[in-house]
Amino acid sequence: MTVTVAEPTMEERIAQLLDQGTGDLPVLPRAAEHALKLAGQANIDFDEVARVGEADPPLAARILSVANSALYFRGQPVTSVRAASVRIGAQALRDVLYLAVYSGTIFDVPRFRGKVEEAFRHSVLVARLARALGERAGQGADAGFLPGLLHDVGRARCLRLAARRVRPDTTEAELTLAIDRLHTRAGAALVRAWRLPDAVVEACEHHHAPDGKPTATLIAAADALAHFTEAPPRATEAQCLAALERLGLPPAEGPEVLGMARAEADRGAA
Repeated sequence: MTVTVAEPTMEERIAQLLDQGTGDLPVLPRAAEHALKLAGQANIDFDEVARVGEADPPLAARILSVANSALYFRGQPVTSVRAASVRIGAQALRDVLYLAVYSGTIFDVPRFRGKVEEAFRHSVLVARLARALGERAGQGADAGFLPGLLHDVGRARCLRLAARRVRPDTTEAELTLAIDRLHTRAGAALVRAWRLPDAVVEACEHHHAPDGKPTATLIAAADALAHFTEAPPRATEAQCLAALERLGLPPAEGPEVLGMARAEADRGAA
């Protein structure tokens, strides 16, 4: 009697690779480590930013690009990293540094590049919304930016693993389901391996089920708002308001926060 063994699903294939641990992943790049250290300073040392930027051309180019953008342009372009850092100020500079961390953690997955880029755009919006919500909720303006930026990094990791095991007959729905189910586990294990702050681990692991965890609750609310602004929306107004209530914001602030989310999404798309 011949016994037919069922082919493992896409979810099972990715899970098997996750079970092997993070040994196949690169360490957190040195540039990202530097960026985290600088961004975490209570008072950013612009001279130190300049030294790091001068040794890391992509980071320098990113800082200069922001400083010479229409938002910060003052009639005369800046050409030094230090002058660019001073021009944009500490908060915007932290954003640039954290985005450099994201660039250092993202994976090149040619087969799924569009999906990786979509996850990046969503994560940037979540990070910005988390900053605004964190300030409103009394957690601090910077409490949620990095956790929001990296909350879905597990999606990129899952896509990288899927590219190694995908079958020709794998459907879009099967791939999406696998990543939806596994990305929190994949992301949490990854940021733990990179020794990122506990708040980032919490955001990766629990943003779909915060269960009272402060950072995860903040990111869950920002995530819902970001999905609400999509076309078509992937979160309802009621879901957003419930998430804001769990964050401790009064119902009266709901309409204003929803408007802020739409404006932030439009600003990012501009």
